[in-house]
Amino acid sequence: MKVSYNIVAETSESTVVAEYVPEYTARSDAYQSEAALEQEFIKLLTSQGYEYLPIHNEAELVVNLRWQLEILNRYAFSDSEWERFFRENIAGANDSIVEKTRKI
Repeated sequence: MKVSYNIVAETSESTVVAEYVPEYTARSDAYQSEAALEQEFIKLLTSQGYEYLPIHNEAELVVNLRWQLEILNRYAFSDSEWERFFRENIAGANDSIVEKTRKI
């Protein structure tokens, strides 16, 4: 088994490394479907402490964005405040997808 070391911190005077021992996985030449690949990726992320949130459409994404912004800022938007804030500050009609992404 090959052992490698990942650099954790490096200065001109010292280097801190961590030993990385990869998990053994049998190599397969079999085809993996996109759904199976996605499920494996989700499993990997949840094992690293990420929370899986099933979002299937734009409306659910916007609801989650509102919820996350309210938690982050400790502020609850009224529905009219949220609509105005979302329309004017996040999803402006004249903004491209790049501009919208930069704002987020």
